Amino acid sequence: MTRRTRRGHLASAGAALGATLLAACGGAEPGGAGGAPRKGPPVELTFNTWYNAVMDPIVEKGLIKKFEEENNVKVQLDLNAANRDMAKYTAWYVAGTAPDVVNGENFAWSQFYNTGVILEISDYLKRDKIDLKRDYVLMGSEVWCGKTYAMPFDADPRAVYYNKTLLKQAGAKDPWDDLKGQWTLADMEEMMQKTYKVQGNNGTDVYGVRMDAWSMNEGNGMMVWTFGGKWADFDAMKYTLDSPQSLEAHNFVYQWYNRKLIMPNAVQSELGGGEKPFGQGRAVFRVRAAASHSVIRKEINNAFQYDIAPFPGKTKGTPGVTIVSGNPHTVSKTTKLPEESYRLIRWLAGDDVQGFWAKDKIQLPTLKKWQAEFTSDKTVHTHVFADAYKIPYGIHFRHNATQRHYSEYGTEMNNEVLAGKKTMTDSLRQMTQRMNNEIEVGACMPYKGLQVPIKP
Repeated sequence: MTRRTRRGHLASAGAALGATLLAACGGAEPGGAGGAPRKGPPVELTFNTWYNAVMDPIVEKGLIKKFEEENNVKVQLDLNAANRDMAKYTAWYVAGTAPDVVNGENFAWSQFYNTGVILEISDYLKRDKIDLKRDYVLMGSEVWCGKTYAMPFDADPRAVYYNKTLLKQAGAKDPWDDLKGQWTLADMEEMMQKTYKVQGNNGTDVYGVRMDAWSMNEGNGMMVWTFGGKWADFDAMKYTLDSPQSLEAHNFVYQWYNRKLIMPNAVQSELGGGEKPFGQGRAVFRVRAAASHSVIRKEINNAFQYDIAPFPGKTKGTPGVTIVSGNPHTVSKTTKLPEESYRLIRWLAGDDVQGFWAKDKIQLPTLKKWQAEFTSDKTVHTHVFADAYKIPYGIHFRHNATQRHYSEYGTEMNNEVLAGKKTMTDSLRQMTQRMNNEIEVGACMPYKGLQVPIKP
């Protein structure tokens, strides 16, 4: 395996995708029966990914070398967090120079499906008797407009990490010890009220929760679903941020923020960002993804006892609604090695990688048969991640402008609403109207008939 960590310098492609991308497409077809490794000298596959958190352990374990030996290939791996760059991805596909296999920007990848630059893998899966819906938990866009373009890799539902030590010291209830995981937002608020201490000193302040409070899809989106509402109508491909239940949920989060229960972005940054604020004991709760578990565990470094709870419900007996996600791999249609490229993404979704993650408690496997092994952890309730798929759950609202809209929503909340320049009502109404006019769906309605939250 050749590993590159230096970021390449590619020109940004400012032109629209469309016909330019379509002209760059090749016509790769499935390989021979059974997809047997080719004979002769090993061929070189190029593989670009930004996903250090879960790829580093695979590399360190020597699993890539195992794949190379079993498949008669050499993998040129470009693994660098800076690779997550839509300008670079667009430049590749416009020029027809994309790597063979890419783990790209899952929020925006559907635009490349729409323009025909990603290899459709349905025939490969059929040949290998792989049924994605049967065998894997999915993130929502592996199948797009009836065609399968992406192979699952990781399962990344959100849950609530919490500081058991702080709760115990404050005499507050524990989501598991006292409530058996059946807790509500009111329970969470009561726990925060007993534990947070915000006096304007960033060296000692403890906030109630570190969450992406002004993220449409994460904290606020999960709240909207939990309140029984929807922030987007997937079937109709439009935002519904200005609906009554959405407004109610947004105002609920807003009052938490005003009462200093939510850690502000500026404080998060000052404390080092990422998982450092929670690891330093500066927030009682942390709403975050399954993929963050290993990082959170390292940040805590045995400084306090922690656990993981499901996202709380609005009312007792009704679970909260979390969002599930993932970062699948795709094969570029211009590849000269479609069979070998497919074999790599199939392998990354197979027993060698998924089983390794499960046994070493690194990441929740997307391959269902390995999830029980991962959730057998006796120290923390990691099963909440797998359980997220057993109750209603949400997914990301993906279209041509998803990434930009998510960013603009956060800017609007922070710079307009929190700054007192606009009311929540006006802001949500204006954003809904504007963003709905900017959605492009391509040749089909990709979520036709889908109701989100998704009921298993």
